Amino acid sequence: MIPRTQRTPIRRPTSAVRSGRSAEDRVFTAVLDAILDHRLAPGTKLVERDLSEILGASRGAVRAALRRLGHDLLVELRPNRGAVIANPSAAETRDLLEARRVIESALLQRLARTLSAKQLAALRAFCADEQRAYDRGDVKTGKRLSIRFHKLIAELAGNAVLDRFMEQLICRTPLLARNGGRLAAYCGAQEHREVVEALARRDAAAAVRRMSAHLDSLERHLTLDEAAPAADLAEALLAR
Repeated sequence: MIPRTQRTPIRRPTSAVRSGRSAEDRVFTAVLDAILDHRLAPGTKLVERDLSEILGASRGAVRAALRRLGHDLLVELRPNRGAVIANPSAAETRDLLEARRVIESALLQRLARTLSAKQLAALRAFCADEQRAYDRGDVKTGKRLSIRFHKLIAELAGNAVLDRFMEQLICRTPLLARNGGRLAAYCGAQEHREVVEALARRDAAAAVRRMSAHLDSLERHLTLDEAAPAADLAEALLAR
């Protein structure tokens, strides 16, 4: 628990609903955003009482949100020890990215056969939005779009089981970047465009090669990242 003398002043709205699905969603979103934006490092303790005070939610709503985050493998729920943000090991990092290579290769092969003109237009527009975000220096939005690109591929491929697997793997990937976002591009808009153009040619092999090289590059950068400093929990959760 954070000592009272070290806590950031709470700035939550006085009208915030403390219980129910709305409060649960508020807690879930605040913790998820802090993880995706690297404001909270892997291994950070998430104490129910602190989350309740900071986010203006009941302990029950906090507990339910932590269970959801645990289901998505973002938080480790330890019996009698509380919750912490998951902290994947180097071996798990390799395993996770290996799993992504296998699943994304299967998705790309399927999508190369079934891609419609409308889907291709959507992918090209998405990559253009991603590039514009980086070009204007909006790294936060760029990173989120870079993560979202891989989920979009899974959705368009049309295999619900593989899509669900990808959702869990993609959610866990930001935990592997330990230094709060030193890289200018978390993933890579140019590499994403190359994958899309290979799909446009119905060249499944080229799309798989580009994606595999892309994930290889991502793994090298993630492996080189250093541990992020611990952040004040209130500051991290209330940041905008």
